[in-house]
Amino acid sequence: MGITESLGDAVAGRPYQLTGLVFGAAAVAHFALWAQSPGQSFDAAVATGDVSTAVPEVVAYAQGHPAYLLAFVAGAVLLVRRP
Repeated sequence: MGITESLGDAVAGRPYQLTGLVFGAAAVAHFALWAQSPGQSFDAAVATGDVSTAVPEVVAYAQGHPAYLLAFVAGAVLLVRRP
């Protein structure tokens, strides 16, 4: 059995976990890009430890991008669900 067959078997046996991983990674990547965008002060607030500035930024993100928040939650659920 070659490495491609082993990898194919591992991927085929875990479709929900892989889908959850993709959803979660997309949501985390979007948040990271958003946090570093020039119009946001979240990255600077976290770097200085200013929680009073960071929390409203996170709330604004959640209100402005609910689909990514939902994708993260759905990804986490798919990762930890039992077959």
